[in-house]
Amino acid sequence: LVSFTVYVIPAVAHMLTYRSAHARSNAAEKPPAFLPSWSGMFVVNAFVVAWVLVVGFGLGGWASVSNFVKQIDTFGLFAKCYQCPPR
Repeated sequence: LVSFTVYVIPAVAHMLTYRSAHARSNAAEKPPAFLPSWSGMFVVNAFVVAWVLVVGFGLGGWASVSNFVKQIDTFGLFAKCYQCPPR
């Protein structure tokens, strides 16, 4: 959830805040010099959102689940016995 709160929420909020021409013309800060247009800013924000959703949640979730399944195959889902006398 850290990547969601750090990257996705601010990028979506920025796109929603500056979606109208009136909001863009009254913006306190303009796009940076290396990205002189608002369309470029929207493309960068959309790319960040898509990247985090696909790579962060998609591949990260797949890796977590596959690692969990591998650990279950190796160690089992639950311990066999707690506080049992040693054999």
